[in-house]
Amino acid sequence: MIVQSHTPEQVVREAFRDLPAMWNKLKQPIDRLQRDMRKNKSLRFQPRLLEYRSHAGNNWLVAILPTKKVLQYLSRLSGIAPFVWYRGEDGYYRAARIMQDGICFHISHHVFDQYAERFNRTSDGLTRMKEFIRENMDFGTEYCLDNDDVRVGVKHGYIIGTWVIPHKVAQLITFVDHGKLYAEQLEQMDRLDQQRVDGMRPTRTPGSNVKPWDLPRPEA
Repeated sequence: MIVQSHTPEQVVREAFRDLPAMWNKLKQPIDRLQRDMRKNKSLRFQPRLLEYRSHAGNNWLVAILPTKKVLQYLSRLSGIAPFVWYRGEDGYYRAARIMQDGICFHISHHVFDQYAERFNRTSDGLTRMKEFIRENMDFGTEYCLDNDDVRVGVKHGYIIGTWVIPHKVAQLITFVDHGKLYAEQLEQMDRLDQQRVDGMRPTRTPGSNVKPWDLPRPEA
């Protein structure tokens, strides 16, 4: 179970233990969403969150941008992003974007606070966090080979972070909205935006019929 004093690395490790149960819990909601989309095409590209509290006591928010291809080729995980969230010892909300095969991102409370200053000034921290995740679920990522800098592009801006475990876990610290980017950051943001767009175009790849809940259990 994730506790308030856990480090980003420990949060990710605990979340990985929950992944099989989390994906199994999503079987029926995703089946329902597929059926609803066949009846009502207006549901496509409408971001939504599925909430789940695991038996281990961890809180999950699974962000989905439903399209026909996203739901058909779930093993790509394009358009579906699971986040685990918790409150730190200081009472602030934090979250981690957990990827079975890829980089996991731990998001500090500073990112949510800075996002709120620009997009959502409600005093409810949980609501702010949920809005951020729903609207900024897909990440474009670049990193510097000469240092630990990690840069992430999302729908509403640009996030600056650093590696916790190189190429496995990154800590995201600072959110900057588009209007405050420097020229070189704007150029990078364009690349990150293109990366996000490309990530929403799943192709037919070997094993694309395998659902996440059928994948091997992650190592503890």
